[in-house]
Amino acid sequence: MREKLEKNIIDLQNGNVNSLGTIYDLTSKGVFTFVLPIVKDYSLAEDVMQQTYIKIYENINAYKKGTNARNWILTIAKNIAINEFNKNKKVVNCSFNDDDYVPDGMCSLDESKDTPIIKLANEILSPEDFRIVIMHIVGEYKHREIAEILNIPLGTVTWKYNNALDKLRKEIEKREKDEEKRLGELN
Repeated sequence: MREKLEKNIIDLQNGNVNSLGTIYDLTSKGVFTFVLPIVKDYSLAEDVMQQTYIKIYENINAYKKGTNARNWILTIAKNIAINEFNKNKKVVNCSFNDDDYVPDGMCSLDESKDTPIIKLANEILSPEDFRIVIMHIVGEYKHREIAEILNIPLGTVTWKYNNALDKLRKEIEKREKDEEKRLGELN
């Protein structure tokens, strides 16, 4: 993948716009899973991902042949994600009264497309542990790649990943027992 990514970046530098599609295909899933823990919002992560590829296209000549192409892309994505997260922290949330008119399609009760397990992981894991789990499970990064991207030892990634899964398993079991107990009290 590294060689194919590098080749397509060089092709894009040489004017082959179609190479951007291949770059997107090779990296979009990883970019998304990398920025999701930063922005903490599914839709915003999608926006950041799209902005990343625009920025790649606009700044393709900044890439230096022979450097780590994936890290270059993830650095762009990280910078955009941090900027978006900081910008959105300043947005004032407002709620609508029943009397307020909201056109169809303008609001959605589904604020996130996250699965319950992703929401639980985000709730109980540290940000770094959450990122490692998401990058491995959703982004399909190998532990070695995660260690390289996050600049931490491979053993630390493996340990944090296994501990995070154990913590999630225990929390799920606890919640299931609590639910069984609650249902038993209702009968």
